Amino acid sequence: MLSPPPAKEEALTTTRPFRLSDLPRTGVLLTLASAVALVVLTCVVAPHNGPVGPDSSWLQWFIDQRTAAWTKLAKAISTAGDTTSVAIYSILACVVLAWRKYWEQAVLIAIAAAGAGALTFFGKLLIARDRPPVIDHLVTETNHSYPSGHALGSTVVAGILVAVALPYWRKSIGILAITIATLFVLAVGLSRLYLGVHWPTDVLAGWLLGSCWLTFCLTLRPHIPLLTDRLPTKLR
Repeated sequence: MLSPPPAKEEALTTTRPFRLSDLPRTGVLLTLASAVALVVLTCVVAPHNGPVGPDSSWLQWFIDQRTAAWTKLAKAISTAGDTTSVAIYSILACVVLAWRKYWEQAVLIAIAAAGAGALTFFGKLLIARDRPPVIDHLVTETNHSYPSGHALGSTVVAGILVAVALPYWRKSIGILAITIATLFVLAVGLSRLYLGVHWPTDVLAGWLLGSCWLTFCLTLRPHIPLLTDRLPTKLR
């Protein structure tokens, strides 16, 4: 007769409770660094309802560069990184992954995207900062300015999609994907300045908050099975 497996091996297969000590140290440090930088920036911006520091001069520089061709490109990039677009990217990715039964990846993307939307909504509501003068706007915006939802959403969604796909790509493809995603996020943020609808500190806050939430989600990634293991067996 076969002897029962050793107790040690049996323990390894048992799901144990989540502990803070289980989180990767690098992920925690990156999340904290982004959070600290964001808190400092917000404390500087919050008391003012307008530009702070170099906001005005930097925004004016972008406005001075306007041409018909650049305007058309900026509007296209801004649309590609708006709330609706990044939501579509996320939903499509979740649908495809769920269909292929990659539930952990689908849940991770859903959490990251939904969190980005919530952070944008409540962040704008909390700070309630006015946008730059309407006379400088090339597109219509009706909500508050801080943080930039385009910068935040594109950072989170582009980052999480690349992170999920990275293990399945060759190193060269992965480096190319990271480069394209980074350039896309930067272009989306800068397009908002060119269009005159954000102060530079709005965009910086969007990048910082997006990076903070993205690294937090990736840090928790190994523990997503705590959710997906509860799915009905026939779905897994």
